[in-house]
Amino acid sequence: MSGFTINTFGGTAPKIYSRLLPPDIGQVAENARLDSGRLEPWKGNASTSITPVASYNVSAQTKTLFKYNDSIWMGSNDDLNIVRSPIAQDPWFRIYVTGRSGAFPEMTSAAGNLVTGGTFYRLGLPAPSSLPSTPVPQNKDSSAATPTLLANEETPVSRSYVYTYVSTFGEEGPPSAPSLANIVDVYSDQDVMVTFGGNVSGSYSIAKKRLYRTDASGTYRRVAEVDIVQATHLDITPDIDLAEEIPTISHEAPPDDSQADHPDGPMQGLVSMPNGILAGFSGQTICFTESFLPHAWPENYQLTVKSDIVAIAPLTSGLLILTKEKPAIIQGLDPASMAMTEIDSALSCVSKRSVVDMGEYVMYASPDGLVVGGEQGLQLATEQILTRDQWQALAPSSLVGFYWEGHYIGFYSTGTESKGFIFDPRGGKNSFVSLDFHATAGFNDLENDELYLVVSGSVVKFAEGVALNFKWRTKKFHTPRPFNPAIGKVDCDTYSPSPVMKIYADGVLKHTQTVTSSDTFRLPSGYKAKEFEVEVTGSVAINEMCVYESASEIGIE
Repeated sequence: MSGFTINTFGGTAPKIYSRLLPPDIGQVAENARLDSGRLEPWKGNASTSITPVASYNVSAQTKTLFKYNDSIWMGSNDDLNIVRSPIAQDPWFRIYVTGRSGAFPEMTSAAGNLVTGGTFYRLGLPAPSSLPSTPVPQNKDSSAATPTLLANEETPVSRSYVYTYVSTFGEEGPPSAPSLANIVDVYSDQDVMVTFGGNVSGSYSIAKKRLYRTDASGTYRRVAEVDIVQATHLDITPDIDLAEEIPTISHEAPPDDSQADHPDGPMQGLVSMPNGILAGFSGQTICFTESFLPHAWPENYQLTVKSDIVAIAPLTSGLLILTKEKPAIIQGLDPASMAMTEIDSALSCVSKRSVVDMGEYVMYASPDGLVVGGEQGLQLATEQILTRDQWQALAPSSLVGFYWEGHYIGFYSTGTESKGFIFDPRGGKNSFVSLDFHATAGFNDLENDELYLVVSGSVVKFAEGVALNFKWRTKKFHTPRPFNPAIGKVDCDTYSPSPVMKIYADGVLKHTQTVTSSDTFRLPSGYKAKEFEVEVTGSVAINEMCVYESASEIGIE
C-alpha cells in the first residue's frame, strides 16, 4: 500500500523533524481548532462597539483596555495595571492605576464624573509639613496668650502635637513629623492654640485635617478634625475626652515620581492579592498595602530581590516575582509577615505584558519559551515543541498574552510580521496553533466569559464571529520506494465553501484541488517521488483526507 489517511488532526511541534512527526501532527496549523480531533476552523473576531472614558480613542497604539462595567471602559497607549478597590461595597467605587508614562501611581473613582472626566489623584496621601510654630497656651477665661495663674501650684504637662491629612474618600495619611520645637507645657487652667502648616499642593483630593496630641503616656490621640482650609485650632479637650490613638504612623504613599526620594521611579505593576492586599514594585523592591487600606503602603512591609523586577503576579496565597534574572516567590496573607524565597531557576521574564494569570498558575515569556509558574515551582511548558531558536524567532520580548477558556492566547511582532498563537498548557497533540492576526491590547471579561481584543485599531470579541480560513499541512510522509499518487479524497459534513487540497512531492507543488464533494478525485501522473505533504485550506470542518496510489487502496473498486 502506497499512501496515507489522516482522520485525526493535531497542532504543531516545530522542534521535531518533519519526517519524524506523528501522522496527525501538522507542520502548519493556522486558525485551526482541533479540540474534537477533526480539523475545524476557529471562529473569527466579532465586531463590537465600546466608548472609553475621558475621550480616549482606541487605535493601533492602544496597549491597555479595561472594563469596569458596561458603561465604563478605560483605554491607554501606555501599559497600565488597573485594579478595582479591594473594599467591599466601596461607596466611591475606587479604581487604582499604575504605569502611565511619567506619572505617579493613581486613584480615581467610578462615582460621579471622576474617571469619566479623566480625573486622577495621586495614590496615597503625603505627610503634612511640621507645625510652623510652637503651640501657644492661653488661659481658659481669656482669648489672649496670658500667663497661667497656677505656675506655683502644679507641674505643667508637656504636650506634642502632630496632624494628618484626610481625603475626600475618608483616607488618612501619615502624620507630620514631631518636633522638639513644638512641645508645649500646659497647666490645667490653659487651652492651646495650634497653628497648622501650609497645605500641600498637587493632585490630591484633601478635605480635612486631623489634629493629635500626646496623652499622659506619650501616645498621640485625636483631638479634633477640621476643614482643610482652617489655619488654626483651639485645643480645649481634656485628656479624658481624647479619641483614638493615631492609626496611620506608617501609612506612607507608594513610590512616586519624586526622583530624589525614589530613584528607581514610580511604583509599577499593580496587582490585587487575597485578603484585601495590593502589591506593586519599583526597581528591585516589592511594596504592599495594609489589608483593605489601598492608600497605605508602609515602608517596613517592603521586600527586595536581587535583580530588577519585570512583573509580579498573584498566586493563591502569595505572589510570583518575575525578574531579569532568577524569579522569587512570596508567600503569606498578612502584609506585615510576608516570606520570600528565591527560585533556583534561570527562567527570567522578558516581557511584562506576556504575564497571564491562568487560575492556579501563571504563564509568562522567558528567553527559552513559555513558562508555567506557581507555588510548586516553574516549568518550561513549550520545551517539547519549540527549540530556543524557534521561540526566539517569535520575538518573545514583544509578546502580549491573554487567558481564554484554559488557553494562553499570545501575540508577537518580529518587525517583519505580527501574528499570534494559541497554546494549551494542559498538553496533548493540540497544544500549539498559530493565528494569522495580531492584537495590541485586550481585556478578559470573566463575568461574561468574553475576551475583548484590539485588532487593527478596533475592539473585537475573540472567537465570536464567522469561521476563519484555516491552513493545515501534514508531516513529510517518506516512502521506501518512489510512487505517483493517483487518487485523493476529502470527507466533510459540508462543502460550502469548498476546501482546497494541495499535494507536494519532494517539496514541489504538484496539484491543487478544489473539493466539492466526498467523491474521489484524480491526481496528475507523470512523476514519482518518495516524500509527500498535503496541505488543506478552508473554513469547513474536515473529518478525513487521504491520498493513495490506487482507488482500491481507499476501498473503491
